[in-house]
Amino acid sequence: MSFEIHERLERLAGQMRREIAPAVDDDYQRTQTHMAGVILQRLAREVALGARHRAAEIADVEALVSRLEEIIGSEETSSPVAPEDVRTALAGLRGEPCMTSLAPLVEVLYRWGPDRDPVVAALDEIRAVLRRDIDRRMEVAQ
Repeated sequence: MSFEIHERLERLAGQMRREIAPAVDDDYQRTQTHMAGVILQRLAREVALGARHRAAEIADVEALVSRLEEIIGSEETSSPVAPEDVRTALAGLRGEPCMTSLAPLVEVLYRWGPDRDPVVAALDEIRAVLRRDIDRRMEVAQ
């Protein structure tokens, strides 16, 4: 019988918490063994959910780029006209669709003016994507 890596990690984590930790006499070492089991359990969840979460992240960011191009304009659209640094940051996000790539875009949007209607709308879209990312990360932590 062959198990996936996340299943093996999960089984090892359970064994550490239920069998090995209680058998350790020293309180400190028992606690450390139990915590090692907790860490293994979290790693198992990350391995099990990782590919699905990464695919969802890429899809979210790609959809966000399309929406932001509508909101703040792109080289192909004429309205509204966004400064070049906003367009550059948006192009960078298109080239590397991940959550960490959002930071430069958010920075230039705030420099452009957080009170502008396109910036407010863009930041609302970004917040929604970030919220979904947080929800995915919490799925691992549960």
